[in-house]
Amino acid sequence: MIKKTTLILVLTAILLSATVAAQTRYETIHGDLLRLRNIPKRGSLPDQPLLAPDPTPEQGHFDVLHYTVDIAFRGSPATVAGTVTILLESLVADFTTVHIDLDDVLSVSSVTIVGGGSLSWDHWFDLITITLTPGLDEGEQIEIEIEYSGDPTLVQYDGMFFTSYDSRPVYYSLSEPWSARTWWPCKDYPDDKATFDIYFSVNPGMFAASNGDYLGYTADTQWGLPYRKYHWEENYPMPTYLLSIAASDYVELNDYYVYAPQETMPVVHYVFPSKASQAVIDFDIAVPCLEFFSSIFGPYPFIDEKYGIAMCTFGGGMEHQTLTSYGYQLVTGTHTYDWIYVHELAHQWFGDLITCEDWTHIWLNEGFASYSEALWFEHLGGATALHNDMENKDNPGYWTGPILRSPDEENPWYYFNNVVYDKAAWVLHMLRHILGDGTFFTMLQDYTANPDFAYSSIGTDDFTGFCEGYYGGPLDWFFDPWLTRVDRLQYSWEWHRYTLADQEVLTIVVDQVQPDLYTMPVDFSISLQGSGTIDTLLWVDAAHNEFQLYLDKEVLDVEMDPGHWILCDKWTSPTGCEEVPLALFLEQNFPNPFNPSTTISFGVDKEGPVLLQVFDIRGALVKTLEKSNYQAGSYTSVWHGTNENGRHAASGIYFYRLRTGGKEITKKMILMR
Repeated sequence: MIKKTTLILVLTAILLSATVAAQTRYETIHGDLLRLRNIPKRGSLPDQPLLAPDPTPEQGHFDVLHYTVDIAFRGSPATVAGTVTILLESLVADFTTVHIDLDDVLSVSSVTIVGGGSLSWDHWFDLITITLTPGLDEGEQIEIEIEYSGDPTLVQYDGMFFTSYDSRPVYYSLSEPWSARTWWPCKDYPDDKATFDIYFSVNPGMFAASNGDYLGYTADTQWGLPYRKYHWEENYPMPTYLLSIAASDYVELNDYYVYAPQETMPVVHYVFPSKASQAVIDFDIAVPCLEFFSSIFGPYPFIDEKYGIAMCTFGGGMEHQTLTSYGYQLVTGTHTYDWIYVHELAHQWFGDLITCEDWTHIWLNEGFASYSEALWFEHLGGATALHNDMENKDNPGYWTGPILRSPDEENPWYYFNNVVYDKAAWVLHMLRHILGDGTFFTMLQDYTANPDFAYSSIGTDDFTGFCEGYYGGPLDWFFDPWLTRVDRLQYSWEWHRYTLADQEVLTIVVDQVQPDLYTMPVDFSISLQGSGTIDTLLWVDAAHNEFQLYLDKEVLDVEMDPGHWILCDKWTSPTGCEEVPLALFLEQNFPNPFNPSTTISFGVDKEGPVLLQVFDIRGALVKTLEKSNYQAGSYTSVWHGTNENGRHAASGIYFYRLRTGGKEITKKMILMR
């Protein structure tokens, strides 16, 4: 979801102002523009539930199988009225209490069993408590009908909006994360998906678009006036926050996606009449996007129904299943906002097909949709376009908290901080490089096809465990820090070279600057005299890491992470100069193990006293190799395996230590007689 409105509290991945073009693509709107509707709000009582409640224990005792939503909408005064029928199945024995979410600004008039009598019920704060007598056995089903009405614009966080465009009315819903309950009664949590029959009654001059298949309309009467009742059917499981209405005097733009020989799916866009000519241009990417994402993610998940957008009056997009709600400001006839169209379409796989089980795991929806933008640009422009887009997503100043969100936050917009979009996209980008392209894209197709995940809801552990099967081992070293920490990975690195026994010896030194360490495989590209470049992968997992590479050509230059596959800051002053090192260094002795002698290379970065000594495993001094004042430069020292008295040292493990300027480095070597 990427969305914004000047009337409600703003929630976006990348927020756009009312003057969309005036802001950069990744600019966040300032806090002074984040505001609630300027209308009176109901009071808050000390015992009122949190804004982000967990499901009640009773809600864990039943599964909703199907909703029949039959609602009429009036713009002035703002009103919703109708009935919602809920087919549910008991998951426990002796199930007697049904809890349904509905904001208490809406009034319930009756609760009945379909085909039966009235039920005992109570509506307190945001919960309808329904008592079943007798209770249900495990596996037993019941169909409950709730009749209600009210003004949904008086709630704390709006889910239903009555606006206009070109002096024509526009009604639309936007229920993420838990605002479905503000305009219709439901079990308002993403881990309980159901199928839907949807009946929306609106003024005769409006067309009410929604999820799934359009089955036509019938004449209706509401509030003593002629209405039209539009019928939609969603046969794929869907969470409550994705149920959508978008109603206006739309122009319908039609296309078809050919997904197999002689097999097509309708692509339908509902747009404001004055935007139709621009929409024809901007939405010509619909079929190419469907083709591309189906090729890399697997078949479009709702192929028996449709895909399209319904134009609304907010400034972003919301991935309602099979019919994205889309801000009219994004339609310019210039393809400026293709990235938002792509983002919302990708959500049909990541968010709609596979849904996060609760809002702490929202990165599973938004991170994938955001990375899909980069994949689309890569499809169009190759590796350069991919990496340019990922560079644009590196905006830590807009990130607050970890990717894996806290379950204890009551502000709904906390869960949609930019960190779950852009940094989460980077996690997938890094995962791709760790797995390799072949494995990564195979994993994605298997992920969307997995019967435990598809048309269901999952958590982070489900996804990371699934990835481990393709990596061939644990990935906690990768996922744990990147999903739960807020620090920035920082590398300070350098390289230097020297010649030893007719071999070119390259030393790469990498230090992690941040206090807590990351483990990452890091690419290095090495340019050699007369023979191009060679690439190598080094695992950086310590505070101080030194790597020696023995080459047959002179090293001209070294690049760290040349493709920028790692989300990090890095800096260096690489020299390659063997006379003046950038920093104190001590190489691993060569050869090692050795007999009878070995060479130790070291370097000092400024003039001063240098002490190089050998110690046995007990820490006793064996031999002082160097003790003098040295100019800055690179040097070698040979140990012939003797002690201070000139006698041969015994076979075993020895340590050699370089000390200068208050600094010291120690390494281990083995003498084998």
